[in-house]
This record gives sequence, C-alpha cells and structure tokens, in this order.
Amino acid sequence: METSESSQTLEFKFSGSTGEFFKIWIVNICLSIVTLGIYSAWAKVRTNQYFYGHTALDGSSFEYTAKPLQILQGRILAFIVFASYSLLGQFFPIAAVIMALLILPFIPWIILRALQFNARNTRYRNIRFGYEGSYWTVALNFILLPLLGALSFGLAWPWVQSRQQRFLVDNARFGSSAFSSNLSTGAFYKIYLVVFGLGIIAALLMFAIMSFMPVLGAFSGLLVLPLYYLAYVFIKVQVINMTLNNSELEGHRFSSTLRTGAFFKLMFINSCAILLTLGLAIPWAKIRMARYRAESTAVIAQGSLDNFIRNNQQDDAAFGEELSDMMDIELGF
Repeated sequence: METSESSQTLEFKFSGSTGEFFKIWIVNICLSIVTLGIYSAWAKVRTNQYFYGHTALDGSSFEYTAKPLQILQGRILAFIVFASYSLLGQFFPIAAVIMALLILPFIPWIILRALQFNARNTRYRNIRFGYEGSYWTVALNFILLPLLGALSFGLAWPWVQSRQQRFLVDNARFGSSAFSSNLSTGAFYKIYLVVFGLGIIAALLMFAIMSFMPVLGAFSGLLVLPLYYLAYVFIKVQVINMTLNNSELEGHRFSSTLRTGAFFKLMFINSCAILLTLGLAIPWAKIRMARYRAESTAVIAQGSLDNFIRNNQQDDAAFGEELSDMMDIELGF
C-alpha cells in the first residue's frame, strides 16, 4: 500500500494455523514430561522457529537460529542456582539471605545476556539483530530506578517505564543499523492517569456494592475484577503502540494500531477457552494472538527496503563475528 512517492507501508503477515501448531505443541509437552524437562529447550526452539517462520514482512519470513543446547545449558545453570537457594532456605535461612545478596549483582548481567541472546538469534533476510547496552545501564534502568519508583509510591513509575522503553529500543540493532526512539515521559503519565481513573471507578463500585448490596459484598472483588483486567490490557496496549509508533530504524518508521477493546476481548476469550479445555486451547490462543499482533503492526519504509537490506548485508558479517563468542548460552530464568 503506497502512502507517498518516497514511502510505503509494509504490513506484517502471520500465516500459522492452529492445527499445525497443535501438533508441535502436544509433542513438545509429551517429550518434555518424558525427559523430565530436558526436552523443553528443544521445545522452545521448535515453537519459536514456527512463530518466527510464519511471520513475514515484505514477503520474507523471520528466523530463530538458537541452538537447543545453548538454551539447555542456561536452564541447567538456572536450576542449580534455584535448587541451591531453595535448599539453603529450608535448612540455613541466613545462608540463603547471603546467597540472594551474592546473586543480586548478577541480575543486570543476566538481563543483558537475555536481551543479547534473543536479538542475536533473530534473523531477517540473513541479517541478524543485535543488542548493545552495558551492565551499568541495565542496573540503572531495571534495578535502581524501579526501586525509586516503589519508594515514590508509584508516582515515578511512568517516568521509569519511559526510560526502560527508550533503553530497550535505543540499544537494539539490525545488522549495522541502530534503532532509535522518541518517547515522551508525559505520554506515559497520561496512560497512568487513565488507569488511576479506572481504579477510582473500581473503588467506588466496590463501595456501592458493599453499601447497598451487602449480600454481594463477599463477591465485590470478583465483580470489579474486569475493571482491573481492563486496566492491565490498557497499559499493555498503549505502551506497545506508543513505543512502536515513536521508534525508527535509519529513517524507517513503525506503526502499531492495537486497540484496547479488541485486545481485551481477545485475551478474555483466550483465557476462558484455555480454562474450559484444561489447557488444550493454548495453541489456538497463541495463534490468535500472534495473528492479531502481526495484523496490527507495520513498517513505514522510506524509499526501497531492498536497498536498505543490501547495505546492511555488507556490514552484518563483521558485526556478527564480533559478537558470536559472547552469545553461546541463554541465561534467562
């Protein structure tokens, strides 16, 4: 779809189907159970390869290139750490506290490695994504500033989240090209003002129920639960839209048109279906969500996207070579 002589809107397409993915999903579940969780690393790779491979932009699909053994190594390490902490907590509580304090400085490194791993193993037209950032910038944005947000009783949280989103975008790369963002802190405060209004409505509704219908007082929390769920969906949708609509890659912009009502309906139906089928509807729910996300996202390309791809192909080999040694395992918990 042409928007002007120099730009074109390229929409994402998702071609996955419930039937295809259900076969992958059920095999993944069975083999993970039989192998006591060892196969879960292979299951993650197969799942990501399916969703990436069925998501296309301008006629080309994405690729997920991680190796299962890389993921398995990280999970084994995570299991050892978690099991050690749990055992210490049961028999030596003081030692568990000391261990937690020793682990804390590694959290920014783990977050950074996870971001780098996921980016490095995502590829489009044979060009890898990448992620920069440093230990200290991760510690600032994901450890220290959230503590500040908590100490401010939530008043600083919109500012903290705006910084986090800028960090996530500004440190991402595609080949040798860097992403950039132009996010406004004020816009994040507007989102949370709406949520604050929903909170007031929920509180007033609970007060009215308990005052005029005391018989339903015990169920007042359940009656206003949809409002809290709506607040969660509203924040998620608005943050995604705002982040993508204010991000670009070497002049190529992004468009996200998620709608709170449609997203709420989608998540509500998905949740009900999963509960009613005891989990068997999970593949169906994942396919529906992936299709909606893809249909609501587009790239507004300035000029020829093919020229941009060719320019990045020239530099991607050296860029990837430099990072290959540090992307050997996934350390996501």
